[in-house]
Amino acid sequence: MAILIHPVNHNQKPYIGIRILQYQHELHLKIKSIKYAFWSPDTKSWLIPYTSESWKECKNQLSTFDMTIKKDTGIDNQKPHKNDIPSLNGELQKAYDVYYTRLYVKRYSINTIKSYLNIFNMFLKDCTDRHPDIWTKEDMILWIKHNLQKYHWSESYQNSVINALKFYYEQVKSENRSFWEVRPRTPKRLPGTLSRLEIQTLFTSCQNLKHRFILMMIYSCGLRISEMVNLRKKDIDPIQSRVFIKAAKGKKDRYVVFPQKMQHIYIEYIRHYNPNYWLIEGQEGGQYSPRSIQNMFHTQIEKAAVDSYATVHTLRHSYATHLLELGVDLRRIQEALGHNSIKTTEIYTHVQDTNRYRFRSPIDDMNL
Repeated sequence: MAILIHPVNHNQKPYIGIRILQYQHELHLKIKSIKYAFWSPDTKSWLIPYTSESWKECKNQLSTFDMTIKKDTGIDNQKPHKNDIPSLNGELQKAYDVYYTRLYVKRYSINTIKSYLNIFNMFLKDCTDRHPDIWTKEDMILWIKHNLQKYHWSESYQNSVINALKFYYEQVKSENRSFWEVRPRTPKRLPGTLSRLEIQTLFTSCQNLKHRFILMMIYSCGLRISEMVNLRKKDIDPIQSRVFIKAAKGKKDRYVVFPQKMQHIYIEYIRHYNPNYWLIEGQEGGQYSPRSIQNMFHTQIEKAAVDSYATVHTLRHSYATHLLELGVDLRRIQEALGHNSIKTTEIYTHVQDTNRYRFRSPIDDMNL
């Protein structure tokens, strides 16, 4: 058996899954040639639309290979199910089921649903003596304190816990609880940035065409890493010099400028790699992974001998800071970055002030 054909639910949509069990290069090329076929790392399968036309093309392309067709494999890697987590008892299980249902019908992202379910399950396990509906502010403060001491939660994870519990009390129970001062104080951290010279050094030292294109796209368009891997080939419009970013953070669509200087490397990249559906594809086809970009970035940072503490997100920070230094209006930078609030974008004004307004230290005038 070389191929397993099975139904797949991916991003809440049905697909026909094609899983290669015995790799053959010819088979790989045949699958890749099927219209709208793309690789899904989550399901470890090639996916095609769940339509009669796609199925007919699939059978025609793969008729010479040994296929096994399963009508129901139980594969549903994208939709977290309430039974993925061990069941609770009685009223607590009922609360968990209602919580799961409300998250799902509100169409929260897959990662948010998984995160909130894990946190809420952890919370319910400590509610065996008292149902969560009768917890008081003091109860919650003591519970947070106990877990901080036991698990040493980070500030960001503590905020995630609060968000998950707020969803239960406000969205499920329609209550307004008053104990949310257990949020940690927000640290006033300035985003790390690279200078324009460091950015240029990073690009010129990168000899791999695909890697250089990825780095230049993230910086020149101010992309999040998730936005980069989710870009489709058709999202780039070089004629109108714009990039369409679909359902980014907060499920918001937006357009950003596609710089003229990106045109030549874009044409060269498309000619050399000829991606099928996703703009950036892995070696086996299908969507590129964020982890691959992170690993590649750290390799290039070392090679270019620039800031070793930089991350992929530093390119986005640098893009915003450099726009501000060029005099671009803060509101336009907010739109380009896809920020909900102008206050989020205003943090870059502090970075700009630090870089621009420098003064001499008294020690510079001492005869030492």
